[in-house]
Amino acid sequence: MAGRHQFSGIWRSCYWYPSNTHDGEDVSEYELMAHQRGHKLVLESLPNSIKSHITINLSVEGKLATGSWLESTSPSGEFQGMVYSGALQLLVTEDGRQMEGKWVGVGREKVAADTYIPRIYTGRWQMFRVDQNTVSDHTSAREHTSSREPAAVTRTVGA
Repeated sequence: MAGRHQFSGIWRSCYWYPSNTHDGEDVSEYELMAHQRGHKLVLESLPNSIKSHITINLSVEGKLATGSWLESTSPSGEFQGMVYSGALQLLVTEDGRQMEGKWVGVGREKVAADTYIPRIYTGRWQMFRVDQNTVSDHTSAREHTSSREPAAVTRTVGA
């Protein structure tokens, strides 16, 4: 499928993770620039106001995209600049404009005030192609943070 589709361009990425502050999930969103070489795809987040960054490396074979991710969270957000990494597998739609699947990675579980333990988490991950003219004015990474800016906020899911 990588040979059949051109993945280079701008994508929006959303992944869901368990919240440390409420029941349910939070979602992080990034706008990414994708660069393709054969069946290899590298997606890097566009600059954003909260100074978080994510890089996703994928290998696309048929309808399956498999790879890894590395995220540096916002220095001023809930996760205070921590770096997280993991793996993901996504199914590619027939038109090559969307991918959806699961991620896995080590995170931290809050067990008391300012006390965390390592834990392996999994969650949903979606990406979809964004036309150049629909990229937000505030090229965004959305991360849960108490100092919210309109384009730098994590949405709460299921709270």
